[in-house]
Amino acid sequence: MWNLKFKVANKDSIYTPPTVNHKIVDYFYPVDRYKKGNKIFILGIHTLEGDKNEQNRFIREIQKSKKVKRLSRDENKMVLLVAEEEKFYELLYNPELYLPSPTVIKEGYEYWNVAAWDRSILENLIKELQKWKDKLPEFELLKLQKTNLKEVYFPMLHPLLPERQKKAFEIAVKNGYYRFPRKKDLSALAKIMGVTTSTYHENLRKAEARLLPFFAHNLVY
Repeated sequence: MWNLKFKVANKDSIYTPPTVNHKIVDYFYPVDRYKKGNKIFILGIHTLEGDKNEQNRFIREIQKSKKVKRLSRDENKMVLLVAEEEKFYELLYNPELYLPSPTVIKEGYEYWNVAAWDRSILENLIKELQKWKDKLPEFELLKLQKTNLKEVYFPMLHPLLPERQKKAFEIAVKNGYYRFPRKKDLSALAKIMGVTTSTYHENLRKAEARLLPFFAHNLVY
């Protein structure tokens, strides 16, 4: 397994430039992507850090964009479906790539952590992204190296969660909660777990809050 980490200023993104004015750190993790016509639709979970009032302003600014097709918010969490047209999004969300941790978005920059079985896939990504100097004016390679599989394997994080939070998160993933459209709502997931909707929601929210920032722990800035 090969690991690539890079920093880029994405002027085309609806949530990267606003992190500057609102002093927000956005932990973004895509959970689904599909292409329809000439657009690529990206469904992602966003965990925000920063002043609560600035978080509200940040989200209001994002909602103004025509790219936003669906937005669901719970405190500092967002589930966002965005339609993108630029070709470089197909490169970033190539199914041959694996994202072991969230993209950290802050101060107008995106910090990506991606992995692939073949070095050539990552080298091609670097080469192609550097061609988009109008939309991606600042690209900095942070690391490209062969790495141990355990360092990029997502399930290794599950034991860090309390059992009930872990179970709530696993039920949500298995039952399509993070897909669009959602296959089951919170009340249906709560029935599967055998708890009230409010209890299930609290466990799921805490699991998301612990998982997403932890994904970014190994990211090199």
